[in-house]
Amino acid sequence: MRTVDDFRAFARRLWARRYPDWLASASTGEGALTWPLQPPTQRDALSDPDSVADWAKAWRRFGERGGVVVAWEPRSWASMGRQLLPVRVTASPDAVADIAGHRQQWRIALDAVDLLRRGWPDTDFTGALVRAAKPLAKCTPDDLPRLSGVLGWLVSHPGSGLWEREIPVQGVDTKWFERHRGLIEPLTEAITGSETGLLRHGVGFRVRILDPSLWSGAGEFTVTLPELVTLELRPSRVLISENLTTVSTLPELPGTVAVHGMGFAAPSLAEVGWIRDASVLYWGDLDTFGFQILGQVRAVLPQTTSVLMDSATLNAARRFAVPEPRPYRGEIGHLSVSELETLALLRADDLRLEQERLPRDLVRAALIGC
Repeated sequence: MRTVDDFRAFARRLWARRYPDWLASASTGEGALTWPLQPPTQRDALSDPDSVADWAKAWRRFGERGGVVVAWEPRSWASMGRQLLPVRVTASPDAVADIAGHRQQWRIALDAVDLLRRGWPDTDFTGALVRAAKPLAKCTPDDLPRLSGVLGWLVSHPGSGLWEREIPVQGVDTKWFERHRGLIEPLTEAITGSETGLLRHGVGFRVRILDPSLWSGAGEFTVTLPELVTLELRPSRVLISENLTTVSTLPELPGTVAVHGMGFAAPSLAEVGWIRDASVLYWGDLDTFGFQILGQVRAVLPQTTSVLMDSATLNAARRFAVPEPRPYRGEIGHLSVSELETLALLRADDLRLEQERLPRDLVRAALIGC
């Protein structure tokens, strides 16, 4: 017998996989989750009639939820007569979202679908919504008018030749566009049949030579990952920094090359032989995402040691910390005991202390002492 709790767990597991398709078909009302309940046999009922009765009552109560239909069928049992048992449950995407704990995200996504289909009624958004579903799940209600404004501007100005950071839409800053690029691009393509027409800088890793004896060329430059692999560098130590500004303000350090890790792109640095062969320092923001990146880097570069990501640094510069708007609540692997303790301190008050906020004398002392 499958219980109501079993179905809740199943719905939570299935949500991430089915959500994009359900979103794409939202306007048609298609899509539902159907699950057989494996009802008890006569032998089950005879051996524990109270459990079977409680099971059936639980499904009757569950079937009273909006968007949930529990199908019942009669059974004729020689020893117990005619019985009516629940045999199958069907839940709408709305109901599954509620059960899985994603009601708010689902409502925002549906509002976005409604906005798109009212704004561009002749456009088939089916494929685009499948691609855009995950980034759309991260949107807030305030993001929807911004999305509408950006799409409207892009449709009206095809091939503008502007850089992404120059798009003149009220309320849209550069970081908003970058965070929602994975949403904007497929929707624009669905409406116009082409790309956004905006320019953007190619992805490149900023490198800074902190020991001039290691390199005879420019002391600071930007290269792609394949170019990074071919550099003839043999530092004894590589310092990976989460943010670009801190790379440019680092002091000279013997035998050391600094590389901008570009946030969650940092683990790809494990593809660089001269980085794999060196000892590695990682310096990121003192926040939940900084520690998440640190864990991912250490997973592929196990020799990595963190720097300026400890409770002493947090306490020394705590006055510069701000609330972290959307802390990462999940488990983070590959952290040391002291790093986990610092992470717990940050999570206790949802704090964020960015690298750039640390006083330079504190940074210099910590790096020289490594």
